[in-house]
Amino acid sequence: MTSAARARRGLRIAPSLVSGGIATIILLATYLATAAPDLTFWDSTELITAAHTLGIPHEPGTPLWVLMAHIATRVFESAGPARAVVLLSALSTALAGGIGAAMATRWIGTRGAVAAAVSAGAMSTVWTNATEAEVYAVSLLASVAMLAAGEHAGRADVSDETRARARGVIVFLAALAIPLHLSVLVALPGAIALAWRGSRPTVRDVVGWSALAALALSAVAILPMLSAQHPVLDAGHPVTLQALVDVLQRKQFAVSPMWPRNAPLWLQLGNFFEWADWQVALGLHPNVAPSWSRTPLTVAWVWLAALGLRALWRHDARVGRAMVVLLVGASAGVVVWLNLRLGPSYGVNLLPARAIHEARERDYFFVLAFWTWGLCAGAGMAFIAQQFARRVPTDAGVGIVRRVLTTLPYALALVPLIANREEMDRSREPVASLPRTIARHLLDGVPSHGVLYAAGDNDTFPLWYLQIVEQYRPDVTVIAVPLLGAPWYREQLAREQNLPSEPSGSSWAGLAPVLNASGLGVLRARRPMRVSVQLSAEERRQIDPTVGWLLEGMVYAPSNAITAGSVGLVPAALVSAGDRVSPSALKPVARGVDRTAIYMQALLYCTKVRSLVDTLLVATCNGS
Repeated sequence: MTSAARARRGLRIAPSLVSGGIATIILLATYLATAAPDLTFWDSTELITAAHTLGIPHEPGTPLWVLMAHIATRVFESAGPARAVVLLSALSTALAGGIGAAMATRWIGTRGAVAAAVSAGAMSTVWTNATEAEVYAVSLLASVAMLAAGEHAGRADVSDETRARARGVIVFLAALAIPLHLSVLVALPGAIALAWRGSRPTVRDVVGWSALAALALSAVAILPMLSAQHPVLDAGHPVTLQALVDVLQRKQFAVSPMWPRNAPLWLQLGNFFEWADWQVALGLHPNVAPSWSRTPLTVAWVWLAALGLRALWRHDARVGRAMVVLLVGASAGVVVWLNLRLGPSYGVNLLPARAIHEARERDYFFVLAFWTWGLCAGAGMAFIAQQFARRVPTDAGVGIVRRVLTTLPYALALVPLIANREEMDRSREPVASLPRTIARHLLDGVPSHGVLYAAGDNDTFPLWYLQIVEQYRPDVTVIAVPLLGAPWYREQLAREQNLPSEPSGSSWAGLAPVLNASGLGVLRARRPMRVSVQLSAEERRQIDPTVGWLLEGMVYAPSNAITAGSVGLVPAALVSAGDRVSPSALKPVARGVDRTAIYMQALLYCTKVRSLVDTLLVATCNGS
């Protein structure tokens, strides 16, 4: 062999690296083009704040994610505070696709692996997590890495030493689920099924894996170490062992046991299928109900996945079994384990009117199921291409037709990429800047050194971000009403803001006495008080039953000038607040399955109320 031939051979890149690299580039470009340029609603903004300040977000605290996101804020500092953390999600999800493609190359070839990774990465829930600051993107990366380790461990052509190392990676990543996020464990049964080959573990292996697990679990120590520094964001204050355990177990949220069910199991499974119908082509019909434009594509992807599973089983029964285990465990298994209430859009006419629904759609808990579904559908595309290749002659007369027919099935991976893009694009106004706009209007409605009562995630978390990360109106004390049920939060208000919120008596008597105690604390401190329009009239009365409430824009101010419990208007303040609302913030928001942006934008119209008989006052601004 000549030196030139040896050089050419030395430059040969493994097919798995080629497919993994191509898939990563395609997905990363897609996510960057549609990623949120700034804040988004729900948990994202709280997580961004925790990342920048090395604080502790809501339970279970996700300390490893916080550390990784903090590093991302340093690496991508030029992108801006919010975008830097979003880039971590985009990169993590794209790398998950790349690892998935590299893993699948041995099963379905390079083109099939790229198609499978693109199909998986373009599923709407996967895409959504990739374009905002969320822990589920990094969790997906860890899950896919665990699957890849299992696939490597289960190969027939690897040595026992290599197999033991790959199994050690599985153990390490599974243990990382505690400090990262428990959703990583959803991949564990599939990883074990992939690795189920070769000699039994030795005592030495078990000892080594135990050491690896202990090393991974040591990341939990980040929580008390951070909390001891008294960060501004310190959910749960886990400085004691019991407090740490409570945070990790999510005690604050009263996690449901598996039984009794929060809704009939058949309805919970039906809710999962509703979310599944949103995955392939949500942009064609961005509403909750099935449609003729979207649902047939969902069914087509189910058929492709079934073809793919059949082909994978025939290629290697170990892989086929593992994919079935993964699909069932990440879908029906998660449904049974989590015992969720039904989503806000599901079962409305099938349950009693007072039945409690989830505050938001919980499709993100099933992200691994949807990703695996997309990957199997890609295997189905490869199967169809292989069938065409076998049946179409290879003579010159039909060469072009053969190339087209054997390539076209892979193009099906572009369907979710195209059909979901418009709905997944977070870069357009008014959604791109709506959380920041609302947070600024709320803070601007509070006098200097005032106290603002906020209603929940979607107004509280953006407020925290502006105050803590950008130092905008840090003089305002924000009281998150839903958190007043947590003793650590009431203690934090008393310790750091000198606002006692504990009612007389030691036992918990409900939110009303705590709200009243906090209101009395604000009154005694002689600080101006404002209440977000998101809070109900009953909650305002619980804060202070002796006063009336004047609407000043997106906040109410207490007043002794009107009847206690009644509502009035401050025309000058409303005009001033309305003038500060940019016309671009009121541009129509596309109606999708998540109505949060529509609802939050509607609150801006509270600045347009000019009469006590305005329907907006009661319907949107909680004026009753």
